Amino acid sequence: MFETFRAYPRAFKVLVASALIENMAFGLIIPYLTIYMIADIGISDAAAGVVLMGYTLSGIPGAIFGGMLADKIGRRTVLLISLGLMSITILMYFFAFDFVSLLVIALADSFVGSLYMPAASAMIADVIPSEKRPQAYSTQRIAWNVGFIVGPAAGAALVASGSIKELFLFGAVILAAAFVMNFFFIPETKPDTTGEAVTFRKVAEVRKNKPFLLICVMSGVFWFYMVQFMSAFPVYVTRDLRMPDSDPGILWAISGVMIVLLQLWVTSRAVKLRRSLVLMVGQIVSSIGVGLLFFATGLPEMIVFIVIMTIGELIYMSILSAIIADMSPEDKRGIYMGFSGFVQTLGMGAGMLVGMWLLGALGTQSAYLWVFFGVVGVSTSFAYMLFGRMVGPEKDHPSKFGVPASSVQSH
Repeated sequence: MFETFRAYPRAFKVLVASALIENMAFGLIIPYLTIYMIADIGISDAAAGVVLMGYTLSGIPGAIFGGMLADKIGRRTVLLISLGLMSITILMYFFAFDFVSLLVIALADSFVGSLYMPAASAMIADVIPSEKRPQAYSTQRIAWNVGFIVGPAAGAALVASGSIKELFLFGAVILAAAFVMNFFFIPETKPDTTGEAVTFRKVAEVRKNKPFLLICVMSGVFWFYMVQFMSAFPVYVTRDLRMPDSDPGILWAISGVMIVLLQLWVTSRAVKLRRSLVLMVGQIVSSIGVGLLFFATGLPEMIVFIVIMTIGELIYMSILSAIIADMSPEDKRGIYMGFSGFVQTLGMGAGMLVGMWLLGALGTQSAYLWVFFGVVGVSTSFAYMLFGRMVGPEKDHPSKFGVPASSVQSH
């Protein structure tokens, strides 16, 4: 693994290191953000759901603009803008005092944060050839999850010894460090073919690529139910099951350890199989894990079901980013990445709103929300069979037929 990593271009190495640092800040805060809003600030479950929905919806234009700007002014510039502004917006949570202040901060934080991923994803596609992209995106994902291991673990320790509010100070410092590293060490990789006439009309043209559009929609469905791990789950665990506040961070860390240890191995197997089958199996397994949370009453059961859910996530995410990159034309790479981020963020926003609403509406029967999201995931997973038929056997299974994966750009 390390020998392979050393052979990658410098831009990719810096992105991986940046992903680790950035997600330390993200993992430090996200398991406790919903608890902070409800327990510390004192807003209702429904109001917290509105803030979370606003957070994700604000990321929609952020993803679109991030992709457009990455094609227009460059990947590096967009990365720096996003990281620099995120270090400021995350600090502002420390000063939040009511629903309105939380909503304003969340809107700003999500918008500037969503600029990052389209630029980072496009940069990886710029410097990594198609056949190596599944491993490259999996390596980046491992770095994210190293951050998710360190962040929640550190967050659990800080919460146990202090207050949730202090997490935002540490998060701001960590993001500032990521900005400094990118400023000094990351190069620009934008191809000369991009930068001209990057318009909303070009963004709208993405919808003509039907297989790409289907994958985007289905990835939005995936995050519709998986996002509960970030929103309803911490509140359900600590309030409804009366488990310690530190337990969400522990469960996040377990999931992160699994991804770090297993993602590259899973990816090495997944690339040999039909892409539609990998995505369908990943969604079914993760959905089952979500649905089984209905039966959890304590930490041991939670760990078992989180492990099942993470196995599904490992399978699903092993090739998703590579498929999106392969289906993105070089001269519109940022736009395509931004559009996929837009749809995924839309799914997350809807999932957070529905999840928090159900959590409050179901009252003492709140465990049934896991059944609902599990059913949604399983019942929609068969749409990947349609994707396989749309692109044909050669493009659905490029390793078998020897077809370059990047040729899956058919409309």
